[in-house]
Amino acid sequence: MISILFSIMSLALATPHPQCATDSSTITASTYQMAIVANTRGLKRSDTASGRISYSEDTTPSILTNIKNKSPNCVAFVGDMTRTGHKKEWARFQAEQLSLLGDIPVIPVAGDSEGQKDPKYLNFKTTFPDFGTDIGFNRVSSWLSYDVKTEGMTWRFMVLDANKSMLKSKWNEQMAWIDETMQEGEFDALFIFMHTPYYNLAGGPPNMNNEGTPKELIEQVDNSLLSMKLRAVFFGGEHANQAILPQGNFGTAYIGAGGGGAPADDLYLWQAAEKFDILDQVELEPVFRTRILKEVDRWNSQTPLSPATMNKAFNTGSYKDFPGLIEGNAYPIYGWWSLDLEGSVSSITYYHYYMNGNIQPIYNVRYSERSGWKATEL
Repeated sequence: MISILFSIMSLALATPHPQCATDSSTITASTYQMAIVANTRGLKRSDTASGRISYSEDTTPSILTNIKNKSPNCVAFVGDMTRTGHKKEWARFQAEQLSLLGDIPVIPVAGDSEGQKDPKYLNFKTTFPDFGTDIGFNRVSSWLSYDVKTEGMTWRFMVLDANKSMLKSKWNEQMAWIDETMQEGEFDALFIFMHTPYYNLAGGPPNMNNEGTPKELIEQVDNSLLSMKLRAVFFGGEHANQAILPQGNFGTAYIGAGGGGAPADDLYLWQAAEKFDILDQVELEPVFRTRILKEVDRWNSQTPLSPATMNKAFNTGSYKDFPGLIEGNAYPIYGWWSLDLEGSVSSITYYHYYMNGNIQPIYNVRYSERSGWKATEL
């Protein structure tokens, strides 16, 4: 069995998986669909030691299989694909995760886990040899951009790395690259992908704008960008899915794709955020919040949750007037997101992983020039 697994891993390393695009490339299509998922890495020893375990070992395979069945044009893994970035873990990632996608191309985003045992991203580059912009001297960059054109609309996709302490001097190169990329070619709207969240409501308690680096990246983009072009930021971060519209319907959507199967975190309905140097308060997009709470209530009617769990979620009993939260160990917010582009319309759909293993779309937020983001339950 060990020799068979080693052979599979060796073959995976020898045959890189197809990539969605190379840096500065352009894709032309009538429609374009990207699947977004994060935190698909396996268990760590610290997870089991602290009692944090996944609801099921089948969660990530089920999510990836569901994605494959939808046949998107691209799959974005928004960080923490591996536990530490060791080359054996990348081989396992290819054998156990990428193999489930068939020949669907992927785009990787470096998370904090990827650099733990690979600070120079050498194993990352071996796994994805065509990723990143060229910075010379055989060094590895972890940022990239490409354009998608759909019926006269140009959408720019930008992958960024918020691991400033790990990048060291390369951080300044990434910042300079952002300025250059914003000036290259014309585009109508921008999507950013980075692992570390700016706004975030998952975790115990949530951590936002860690070390100020997400804000620094977003502001660098904004300084070179016309108003309203930054359509959405997709992030991984903590282990739950979430939707946040901090500036309202005409602002940037912040979509958390962290519920990819790693041990689930709590998801808060709102949190004070002054200490993070952002808004006074950050809250889940109202329709998303309502839809998720409906699923918690439905599950409770079939498999009763503890009174404390329900009181926390619905701000009742002794938890009235506290920030509501959905406990990850009782009801994990697992699933994946789909970004769909057609003509001038961008639409984001959440596919929810049910506790019985079923996966269904339950939420959509759609952007139009007239109404901005409009959310609906599915």
